[in-house]
Amino acid sequence: MDVDWVKLGVCAPLEHILLAERAGFEYIEGNLSEAALMPERSFRTLCALVHEAGIRCEVMGYMLPRELSVIGRGVNAAQLHAYLDLAFDRARRLGAELVVFASAAARQVPIGWPTDVAWRQLANFLRIVERHATDHRLTVAVEPLSRMECNLLSTVAEATLLCSILQLKHIRVMADTYHMAMEHELSESITMAGPMLAHVHTANALGRSFPKPGDGEDYGKLFRTLKEIDYRGRVSVEAGYDNFEEEAPTAFTVLDQARSGV
Repeated sequence: MDVDWVKLGVCAPLEHILLAERAGFEYIEGNLSEAALMPERSFRTLCALVHEAGIRCEVMGYMLPRELSVIGRGVNAAQLHAYLDLAFDRARRLGAELVVFASAAARQVPIGWPTDVAWRQLANFLRIVERHATDHRLTVAVEPLSRMECNLLSTVAEATLLCSILQLKHIRVMADTYHMAMEHELSESITMAGPMLAHVHTANALGRSFPKPGDGEDYGKLFRTLKEIDYRGRVSVEAGYDNFEEEAPTAFTVLDQARSGV
């Protein structure tokens, strides 16, 4: 049985990388804005910890700090270029191959700001991202966020349409099953994304918690859908937890069984 067709990871502080490895996860997904903004000496210490582990930091999320807006009147292209150059360089130094662009606060449309202008600004920002992703050999996955968290780009279908129009080599689509559930978006949107899908997040939508046996989520359906489009990427758990060391092994086992059952 082909159980290696997709890799399983977890979104967690990079300091948890050894715990993630012991839980069974095959990579960790860290916080890029935190890594980008820390002093160089602290970052080198973090790199050493990550590179000593048996798994890699293959993905970085939280691409932008909340203060660095890409929508509205205060967009500063020079600041964005400088930040992305630093952040993407550090992502590569940590071993990342993919960066997730969610950053709800940074892409929130201000009250009264024209929606059509906001979409143009988002597209222009992604063109800036493309340049830096090319320079640093990274893929950037655009994450749709439910309208509870952000008022621009809420569905996988919208992300697929945007990326299809822009046709940027390093900008791809991401699907998060929690946000899909909040938006009542069907799995057919993943099918429609097809080869443009570069990354996936999942969790138990009820409380956005770590997967557990019998928690009501059909994780098998997610993996069947991914298998049908010949997806060969990664699936990260992005969820809250009370005790990472206790809950992470169970979450991995639930997803591993769902993956193996396809």
